[in-house]
Order: sequence, then C-alpha cells, then structure tokens
Amino acid sequence: MSFRFHVHRAKPAYRLVTAEGAGFPAGADPEDWRFTRVRERADTNPDVARLVDETGYCLFRIGLRFSEVV
Repeated sequence: MSFRFHVHRAKPAYRLVTAEGAGFPAGADPEDWRFTRVRERADTNPDVARLVDETGYCLFRIGLRFSEVV
C-alpha cells in the first residue's frame, strides 16, 4: 500500500496523508492541498499508516511547540 502526502497551501505546517487511490476526506477541499509525494508503507510512520487505515486519513502539523501540548 502507498500513501499520498499533501501540504496545505495557506497553512503549510499542516500535512494530510491519504491512501493511494482514495479520495479526500469529507470536509477537505482538494484545492486547498498541494500533493508532495507518495511513500510506501515501509517508508511511512506506523502511527500515520494506522490512522489512515482506521479513518481514511492522517492530519498533522509540523512545528508544534511544547507549550501547545498541555
């Protein structure tokens, strides 16, 4: 299985991962996201792959600060 990685156009710290061949999740506008790469399962973080398997996508943010994790 392969995974597609996307970066949000207006908020580039946000990343969206979906399974290859799957559509975008409900509520996500594909026009808001820029495709960046495809990765194989072996090259994808296991937590990311698990979330895609369970929910159809994984949404996360780069650059989170410790002060935001309370």
